[in-house]
Amino acid sequence: MTPAEKLHIHHEKLIGTIRDLAERAKSDNAEASLLITFCSEYLISHAEAEEVTLYKASTDAAFVESMIHEHREIKDILEAIGSAYGKGNSAGIVSETEEFITLLDKHFGEEENALMPGLTKELSREELEGLVQEAHQVEAEKKKSDLWSLFEHDHKRIDFNISRLRKSAGSPEAANGIYSKVRAQLLKHIELEEAVLFPAFSEHAEPAQTGPVQVMIAEHREITSILVTAGNPVDGNSLGQNIDALIGRLAVHNKKEELILYPMINRALRTPDRVKIFKECFEGMAAV
Repeated sequence: MTPAEKLHIHHEKLIGTIRDLAERAKSDNAEASLLITFCSEYLISHAEAEEVTLYKASTDAAFVESMIHEHREIKDILEAIGSAYGKGNSAGIVSETEEFITLLDKHFGEEENALMPGLTKELSREELEGLVQEAHQVEAEKKKSDLWSLFEHDHKRIDFNISRLRKSAGSPEAANGIYSKVRAQLLKHIELEEAVLFPAFSEHAEPAQTGPVQVMIAEHREITSILVTAGNPVDGNSLGQNIDALIGRLAVHNKKEELILYPMINRALRTPDRVKIFKECFEGMAAV
């Protein structure tokens, strides 16, 4: 397999996942959280790695400058998606996401049809293979694997759907559908914390640091006790009571995790551990 083919396969994996997440975000705006999280972890590190390896080796300064400019555009549109998401701007999420995919397709195409052929002429195959391998290594090193950000974004996704649930109170059928989603996402979030995140932290942290974990687990039991059984119809009265109770408990609980526990976990875990946990937890969140 040539270096150009390897880059193409890597691009296809990235753009394939991003397209899937983009479609989810356009049809269900709460899912924009997953798109932003994935791109922040995998796409941005890829772009930064290219700049210090493949781009640096090119002698076409004008082309490289245009590629770097497009990297800045990609980051700007990603921030615009995040802004629209934060404001609950459905139309903005859709339009910015479509622009994002269009720019990525154009950018990846330019790299594969202009950058790589140019480098193939300028470098030996061995040199280019070494450069692509270096790019992958740098990409891995530049991944933030920020578990704090990952779980905070999932808090926001669940909060977004709770907000939708409140607005749907006049339509029992719609309300029950959204409630089922909130319940599934919240239970998965708790499962990932208790089965993956907290055990990894407890293994590496000082014994005195693990106290907050037990507090969070106890609060998880309080939170799950609020949730009605899956498939149990939610009428107007019980819906309002459940939403108010859930919002009240999550507001306090999530803030403790975001301000105290998640930063401690980020600091305690080594980068390879964070990378592994980030991948496993992201995939778990994306499954519900």
